Amino acid sequence: MILSSKECIVKDAAELLVSCEENYLQMKQAVDSLYEMFKSITGIDISNLNEGDIHLPSGKAISPSGAAHCLLEMKRTAIFLRGIKQAIDSKSKEDNYFIRILYAGCGPYATLITPLLHYYSANRVRVTLLDINSVALNAAEKLMKELELENYVEQFVLADAATYRVDQPYDIVISETMQAGLKKEPQVAIMQNLIPQCKTETIFIPEQITIDAYLRKRGIWDGDQLLEEGGETNHVCELFTVNKTNLDSSNYRKVVTLPQTFNKPFDLLLYTTIKVFGNEILGLNDCSLNMPLRYFELRDNYPKSIEFWYNQSNKPRIESKILDYIT
Repeated sequence: MILSSKECIVKDAAELLVSCEENYLQMKQAVDSLYEMFKSITGIDISNLNEGDIHLPSGKAISPSGAAHCLLEMKRTAIFLRGIKQAIDSKSKEDNYFIRILYAGCGPYATLITPLLHYYSANRVRVTLLDINSVALNAAEKLMKELELENYVEQFVLADAATYRVDQPYDIVISETMQAGLKKEPQVAIMQNLIPQCKTETIFIPEQITIDAYLRKRGIWDGDQLLEEGGETNHVCELFTVNKTNLDSSNYRKVVTLPQTFNKPFDLLLYTTIKVFGNEILGLNDCSLNMPLRYFELRDNYPKSIEFWYNQSNKPRIESKILDYIT
């Protein structure tokens, strides 16, 4: 089979992202080449990041430009593609006639599946692309046609993934609709809606999202070396985990007792860790999804315990309050 020049760009970029390990130069080259081509085909670029957001009862669906920008977070794209390929390969070992994939919140580029399709036959892998934004969905359809990948697509669905009623059995469901600390976007609501409708053996991507509390004592900034020296960071506890077996957000609540021996002043931070699939994990500072969030800067009064909980609303977020202080 002879590939077009555009298909070759996608194939080469995908193979780099899947195999380059921690080579960030190759990651950047790959995502940049994909972005330039996807932009030229769809007409969607990153120039209007905040124009076209849709505010839903479950959170914010980001604009087509915002979704396009996610591609350029190179390690985020690489780790998700690697994990999704592992998931598809694990299903390929089974005796299914073909593997059905639902990609909820696909955005204009269907970033987390488009580069992988050349690895598989259209007789083996079928994808449903779903998005609530008609501009994004139309762009994804245009991209699939231009890249001659439309045979892989069973349907394009304009719908809210947090309320969508699944109409067929899926082997893999992908939805990466989140920010650090599970704030603003409807990742949790989408998981709560889609996972119970699927088979028990369905793989959901990401497999698990974990929020942990850390204490960080700041070091001294060395302006000559551009380094911070003498800092200290300690894990306090896990706040909660979101996965197939823990979808009840009323369980996302924790009272944290702080160690009395930690020297103040300090910051209390929340870290977000994302297990995509298998051993493909995004951890601290790997991308914007893993940036630490500072909840308290504690100097004079030393808190003894702090309660955290997940506020599931039209503006999802983790909230907190100090319960008492060490006297």
